[in-house]
Amino acid sequence: MTTWPRIGAAMAAAALLISGCGSDSGSGGSGSGGGGDDGPITLRVADTNGAPLYFLQYGIQEGFFEDAGVTLEATASSGGATVIPQLVSGDLDIAGSNVVSVLIASSQGLPLKMVAAGTATSEEPEQDFSALMVPGDSPIADISQLEGQKVAVNTLRNVNDIVLGNMLEDAGLSFDSVDLVEIPFPDMAAAIESGDVAAGVLIEPFITVAEQRGLKIIGRPYSDLKPGLQIGTYVMTEQFVNENPDAVEAFQEGVQATADAIAEDPEAFRQALPELGDISPELAEKVRINLWRGETDRESLELIQELMVEYELIEDEVDLDELVVG
Repeated sequence: MTTWPRIGAAMAAAALLISGCGSDSGSGGSGSGGGGDDGPITLRVADTNGAPLYFLQYGIQEGFFEDAGVTLEATASSGGATVIPQLVSGDLDIAGSNVVSVLIASSQGLPLKMVAAGTATSEEPEQDFSALMVPGDSPIADISQLEGQKVAVNTLRNVNDIVLGNMLEDAGLSFDSVDLVEIPFPDMAAAIESGDVAAGVLIEPFITVAEQRGLKIIGRPYSDLKPGLQIGTYVMTEQFVNENPDAVEAFQEGVQATADAIAEDPEAFRQALPELGDISPELAEKVRINLWRGETDRESLELIQELMVEYELIEDEVDLDELVVG
């Protein structure tokens, strides 16, 4: 059965790193919100491979970050929990993570700040960019039939723990009734097909690829908890935020401009996906588009945090007023 250990060795090491490392390795301190006399601010960010990363790449491609005075260097990560140690060690200026991983890290004493909202799921469940999937010929029709079986997630101790726990409880099971197995998104469909796991939680564009391979959807984890649920968040260290307010403001401006542009013209974002994600135009036409707001949705954070305490991922709620910037 799934157990949710505390933050683990990686986070413990990160806590030591942040006590000894400042923001000196970050590159954002020399610029200003609009570029200023010293030119644009260079910021290094990593976000989850797939739709979260495509969002940043779209903002770069369309010049929204440049207009805000930011030269954004965006790279792919395997999941939100993996980038927090990189952030606090100074290898990144910004981590594109998920709400759960950041709340866990914050509860363990890491001085992090949520500076902008990342991905959210659609208000319409059928357009949820997450899916619980099984082989096309599997007799499993819903999560209640997965008790005691292995379910793939991209990283452990992240938002999947919460949304799957919620689905399991709604099905009359305990929140830890399945055994979570960590498998990167690009490898997940093959693991499901081979029987290494009974099911997996995928995001776009990996869902649409898996559907084309014959896998079927048996649940919509994100929207099942809350339509429009905020999944992602962008975080910086507290020290970086305090020392580089112009960099924070510039990044927030770029994120908001990108979010607004996609909301106003989602088809333009869809048409850009083949270049952004190196996916075929045919696949880009079918993938479900995420929701981005730019500003943090406190209702989502409060709901997720309440469940985190219930599922014992954290002992006590963290102070969201201290955690969220702007």
